[in-house]
Amino acid sequence: MLKANEAQGSQNQDQEQLSPSHLSCGSHEMKYPFIEEFSELLQKVSTDAMKNQLMTYQQRLLAESIWAAENYGGSESNCAKHLKEIYGPRWYEITSVAKHMDDIKEYYKYVLILDHQRQWNEARENAKL
Repeated sequence: MLKANEAQGSQNQDQEQLSPSHLSCGSHEMKYPFIEEFSELLQKVSTDAMKNQLMTYQQRLLAESIWAAENYGGSESNCAKHLKEIYGPRWYEITSVAKHMDDIKEYYKYVLILDHQRQWNEARENAKL
């Protein structure tokens, strides 16, 4: 049965949401060699080293923009305001800001893995020429 609010109907049922957790799936290992090893390496790298040594300025901006878009504009005070609206004035007894804001390192990894995939796509395209 189709949902009334879906414009595309059943076409959306087969689509997966792209997120950092989907990047190291087994189906990508054949298309993108060494993706699992690259993901494991990034897991061991510190956030600071990833941000300042592995990423270009554009990659860092992209990762931080996505993170901010999904995490209250990157503002802990905005998150706290939202939690106050949901849980009331004593929200801090129930939950914390840290539970509602993702670690930016996951977004850095996400962008680096996307770039890794882009590079493999380009290598395959150049090999066909």
